[in-house]
Amino acid sequence: MSYEDDLLAEFADLVARDELVGQASRFLADTAGLVDRFHATGEFYIPPDPFKGTARQPEPEPTAFYTMFWRMFDKTPASMLQGFAIPLRRILAQRIFKHCGDNTIIHHNVLFNVGSNIELGEGALLNRYVMLDDRASLRIGAYTMVAAGVTIETHTHPFDDFTQPIAISGRAGRAVTIGPNTVLGYNTVVMAGVTIGERCIVGANSVVTKDVPDFTVVGGVPAKPIKRILPPPDDVDVWQPPRG
Repeated sequence: MSYEDDLLAEFADLVARDELVGQASRFLADTAGLVDRFHATGEFYIPPDPFKGTARQPEPEPTAFYTMFWRMFDKTPASMLQGFAIPLRRILAQRIFKHCGDNTIIHHNVLFNVGSNIELGEGALLNRYVMLDDRASLRIGAYTMVAAGVTIETHTHPFDDFTQPIAISGRAGRAVTIGPNTVLGYNTVVMAGVTIGERCIVGANSVVTKDVPDFTVVGGVPAKPIKRILPPPDDVDVWQPPRG
């Protein structure tokens, strides 16, 4: 049995015999051995994919150690020291993501699946508790701001196979692209397959199910166009986001 299996067996026994009281501190101290081994070897257990179906069982990513280290770091007090934590996350993102531009700002408890399908443009901002589902390609443009609590999905579950539960019917990946200089408001949800254009604003608590053209404000559930935000025709000094 592995160290994990030993701990779980011990925990099940303590709970079954109602003896966790009085042993809890000692048991939690023993679990620190899992973290110590992870730091020393980079090894950790990846459970089987619960959504089997037609989806390929994912292989461990070469950057899995750095992803797990990121998640562990975000549970430490140092993760609140922005002058240190933001540059640290940027270094990790440039190692894990497919692309991470300069001057990106990533706050605490941003979650993603594998990271290698994410392209994050220069100066982009990911606020706290953002969830990036990158089972398929996910591109976020330069200087785009993603507010706290935003969820971006890049996969769906087929629901037309009545021979099995939806939960194990597999996944269908659908890429998402968010243009540059765009704002996704607090708690926005962007559904799989959506493209949002340049300099768009998505209102807080919206659910984006359809493409959004450039220079458009949308909001609601589902999100619908509210107005256009084109610059004045005589404005010759309009800021242009970096390309690529």
